Amino acid sequence: MKEDAEYLTIARITRPRGNKGEVAADDLVGKMRFFEPGSAVQVVLPSRARLQLEIERAWQHRGRLILKFAGFGSIPDAECLRLAEVQVKRDSLEPLPEGEYYFEDLVGCALVDDATGREVGSIAEVYEPPGGVLLLSVVDEERKEMLVPFANEICTEVDIESKRVIARLPDGMEDLKA
Repeated sequence: MKEDAEYLTIARITRPRGNKGEVAADDLVGKMRFFEPGSAVQVVLPSRARLQLEIERAWQHRGRLILKFAGFGSIPDAECLRLAEVQVKRDSLEPLPEGEYYFEDLVGCALVDDATGREVGSIAEVYEPPGGVLLLSVVDEERKEMLVPFANEICTEVDIESKRVIARLPDGMEDLKA
């Protein structure tokens, strides 16, 4: 098994925050239990180097996850974590309830139009903007992007094993590609 496949990315660090070594991050799982003080996580730097770090503190601030790692006490310490991914081992995770998925597992899935059976594109990224609407960024063969709401009425079937999401796309949605 590829090493990256053993891990699930739970957050993406965006930048240093404050002057005590904290970092701002995008929470990709929406569950603060992954960020409990004392928890050990893997941090994958943009160079793909891995660090084993301990979470000292974690909290939400203005819709952003703030993390403080043990041993990181200054802006320069935190700067080295810019654009890094925070990961945990998959085998340490509880199974998700029926109908729930980790964002990372949706990335790379083909989006298939339910009406035609045609592959519309592949899911390149998953967003959860404020307001609770989950969107899938789908990129087709021409590298055009389309945002598709991840709602039961639209995404009618998700098969992570087969890497496919069957969607009932509203009329005209494909014309909105950017």
